[in-house]
Amino acid sequence: MSRPTEEHPGLAHQVLMYLKGALNNKLTFRPAGYDGFTEADVSLLSFSDSDWACTIDTRRSHGCHLLMFGGAAIAWRSKSQKSVMLSTAAAEYYEASEACREIAFVRGILEDFYGGALIPTPLFIDNEAAIAMGKLPQFTERQKHIPIRICHLKECAADKLVELRPIPTRNELADIGTKALAFPCFQRLKDVLIGKVRFSILLHS
Repeated sequence: MSRPTEEHPGLAHQVLMYLKGALNNKLTFRPAGYDGFTEADVSLLSFSDSDWACTIDTRRSHGCHLLMFGGAAIAWRSKSQKSVMLSTAAAEYYEASEACREIAFVRGILEDFYGGALIPTPLFIDNEAAIAMGKLPQFTERQKHIPIRICHLKECAADKLVELRPIPTRNELADIGTKALAFPCFQRLKDVLIGKVRFSILLHS
């Protein structure tokens, strides 16, 4: 907005054209047993992903995390990370740590509603190194560059707030918020996020 060029009106027009064609899209939440949705499909699920060093001028990574409940998305965030990460694993770890903050907030509401503690929330990450870092009892020599302020992912995993789970990149729902995807991939992930398709179907497709 501060330095518009001739390219920007064209991009804005593309956004408006997409919105015009997506007027019938809506978030649909379902209980377990309805339309084939299982308990696993409608439980609290979380996803985090990061596109490492994608910002050309600052070399900061762009991260996204989102939460699903009732078979559709209930909370999400997509933005550049505040710190420059020195590896893909560090960028993924950072975003997973940010996701834990949102998870803790939503779990607090659900625990008040259900009147008891919840099982650990699955946090799906498509980076095995970031998952390993979240499960190790302490950082190794190669991981000391990760800022201390985001190290609470280890605590969240140890305290059973979250359960870190691997997921193939093609099924990583948070990938939709890190970069521009090809339309078939975008449509495939979007249908799950809005509750049109079950997450369990995505995993087996």
